Amino acid sequence: MKNNEIVEARERMLQDAFLVEARVAGLMEKVRWLCYAVVLFQKECPGCGSQSLEMLRDSWCQCRACGHECDPTLLFQTCPDCDSRLTKRIYHYWCPHCRSTVRSFYCFEAKVFDADYFCEMMRESRARKETRIEELRTLLAGTRSSPLIPDCPMDVGFSELQGDLDRVVGIPFAGFTDTILKRPNFDMDLYRRHILGLVQGCVVNFDGISALVQDARLDRVFRFIAAVFMDQDGLLEIHQEADGRIRLHGR
Repeated sequence: MKNNEIVEARERMLQDAFLVEARVAGLMEKVRWLCYAVVLFQKECPGCGSQSLEMLRDSWCQCRACGHECDPTLLFQTCPDCDSRLTKRIYHYWCPHCRSTVRSFYCFEAKVFDADYFCEMMRESRARKETRIEELRTLLAGTRSSPLIPDCPMDVGFSELQGDLDRVVGIPFAGFTDTILKRPNFDMDLYRRHILGLVQGCVVNFDGISALVQDARLDRVFRFIAAVFMDQDGLLEIHQEADGRIRLHGR
């Protein structure tokens, strides 16, 4: 057979297989409801006494006459060994006398789904979560500090900050303040991209990074400012060696 003939034969086989699967599923659904009709035949409704019960789903039926709903397994079925009434567990029916699992005549599937149980569990879970949130709010409210009301003007210590920056950057702040003020077009993103392209996965000497502006001192300040913000953002780490040299460690 040629390749195209083989492909066509496979496609026909797959189509036939899907058709058989669909027909089997339809047959199983008909068998399900036929079994339900048989096991509920001449069973009386506990609400009105009529023989009008029909299954809504596995392990749950409704009376067409009065609308009463119930679990037919608990109502009509007993233990095959001791004839005791059954109880419902999370996933099965149980004989409390024999202490054994009993297969329900009114449940076509292997597992029993107790909707009321899971609804109750979800309600309790939500209640516990709300309680934890409220306890956390109360705890956080108790740890808040009292409002700060200064009794004198605050001193931000700008002169000390100048000195710290001078020691880190290595260039006196005084002398080029006017130059910075005359250049409002400091492009932080440009410096971030420039530095990030050099330090990714390696260690770079801060002084070895090429300048982006002609003024060497101003470019050093711009580089340092960008590096500080990148360190805060977790893009790199700034380390100052014992000899004063600054190294940038990429992530």
